[in-house]
Amino acid sequence: MNIAMYRAAIAGAALLTVTGAASAADMYRKAPVAAPVIAPITAYNWTGFYAGANIGGEWLRDKMNDGVVAPTVTPGSVTGGVQAGYNFQTGPWVLGVETDVGYGHPVKSSSIGRVEKDWSGSVRARAGYAFDNVLLYGTGGLAWANFKLDDSATPVRRTTARAGWTLGAGAEYAVTKNISVKGEYLYADYGKANVGVVSHDLSDHTVRVGVNYKF
Repeated sequence: MNIAMYRAAIAGAALLTVTGAASAADMYRKAPVAAPVIAPITAYNWTGFYAGANIGGEWLRDKMNDGVVAPTVTPGSVTGGVQAGYNFQTGPWVLGVETDVGYGHPVKSSSIGRVEKDWSGSVRARAGYAFDNVLLYGTGGLAWANFKLDDSATPVRRTTARAGWTLGAGAEYAVTKNISVKGEYLYADYGKANVGVVSHDLSDHTVRVGVNYKF
């Protein structure tokens, strides 16, 4: 090999070395940046025990009848109370049970009698559908209330605790992991109670809002 060929070989090797290094550096500079790992967003879970308080309005309905006249009175009152319960969620469905006790004081008289209500409460099943932290539900179960009933003509007064049934519906919104707010409507029917010659047919409508703390 003459000197010219030797020099050409050295130059070619050097060129290949520089080109390879440049290509490697360019590949290193263009390597994709790893995407950050983002934790998956999880839906709100309604499962758990909860307790809270409520306030609203109630409208008592008493269809009185003494065999001659049959007036209906519908006294209203502010009502408030407390509730506690448990929810279990499976998929979007939420099943649970709730109990509540409250106090309101609707009272009114007619020409033949008088009705007055104070303490009341219920034990109800709840079934609903959750849209993440929004729950729409129906509810129903056992209701009870304490009444003072009069027959004005006799006169006779009777204090009685009446058991009945209740149905309703509502919506609840989870503000945080532990705190939710709700609005609901309940209808309760307590049947008929006789005082003297007067029959009292008793039912009640309640609209209320509340707040719950989930443990």
